[in-house]
Amino acid sequence: MSTYDDPDRAPSAQDTPPRRTQAERRARAEKALIAAAARLIAEHGSTGVTLARVGEEAGFSRGLATHYFGSKAALLARLQEEALAEAMAAAAPDRSGAGAVDELCGFARGCLEGVRNPTDLGRAFVVLGAEALAGSSELTAAVAELDARTRKWTAEVVGQGLAEGELRPGVRPEAFALAFVGLVKGLVVLAAAAPEAFDVTEASAEAERWIRLALTAG
Repeated sequence: MSTYDDPDRAPSAQDTPPRRTQAERRARAEKALIAAAARLIAEHGSTGVTLARVGEEAGFSRGLATHYFGSKAALLARLQEEALAEAMAAAAPDRSGAGAVDELCGFARGCLEGVRNPTDLGRAFVVLGAEALAGSSELTAAVAELDARTRKWTAEVVGQGLAEGELRPGVRPEAFALAFVGLVKGLVVLAAAAPEAFDVTEASAEAERWIRLALTAG
């Protein structure tokens, strides 16, 4: 595989694409490096993945991933951020008039559908989460941070639902967020561990039933 540091430089000198700005070149290279890391981790786990190997997999030099991310831990943290953003974008791209219950049901459903039709990024996210549970020190802090951000987002959605009068009085946003994130993560781990025995449709329906009962039942 040929390698090159400039993501705009094609292997053939006769076919040179238009020049991009430095920021555009960096964003394009980082996206390719994250995609390469996701492919490797989804197939092999993170233990044997090095920044040099990620650079080669992406078609760049062995040192480019180190230049952009600085450390493997930073790359893995960024990968998890991108995976979470992907899940949120697929399940709940914006509020756009949707109620809190529908948004949270959509997020849970989107995460579980990602198990049925996984992207490399989604598969890598599950692998990294499992490794963090097993005690991988370079992942534990990043996973904890993402969990905290997901709980914060969930609590904000619930808080807005309460303010709009959609949800029953007495719902505690932070407490619900803790249970909600635990439910979704637990189901995703179960699905990843035994996909042949996991019914995504049934699990999604039951998760949605719990969400609606927890937020709207008197």
